[in-house]
Amino acid sequence: MESRKPRNRKTRDTIIRYMMSFAEEQGRQPSVREIGEAAGLTSTSTTAGYLRRMVNEGLLMQGEQSRRNYYVTQNARIQIRKVG
Repeated sequence: MESRKPRNRKTRDTIIRYMMSFAEEQGRQPSVREIGEAAGLTSTSTTAGYLRRMVNEGLLMQGEQSRRNYYVTQNARIQIRKVG
């Protein structure tokens, strides 16, 4: 299978930053709909596509108890710190 370049780095960074701040402030993970709204995505299907690709790239992981929950990985946190 051919490796594709990440779609939109800015959107991915927005998603990661939003998820980290939301979890810190709310004490829970945001829903797919909340993530999409924060990233300016109009479709939950598009948002889910971003999240799926980010899981495949090791930036997010899915919760064990609920497949709807996504968590930011340490790898993503490091990348965000590098970007600033």
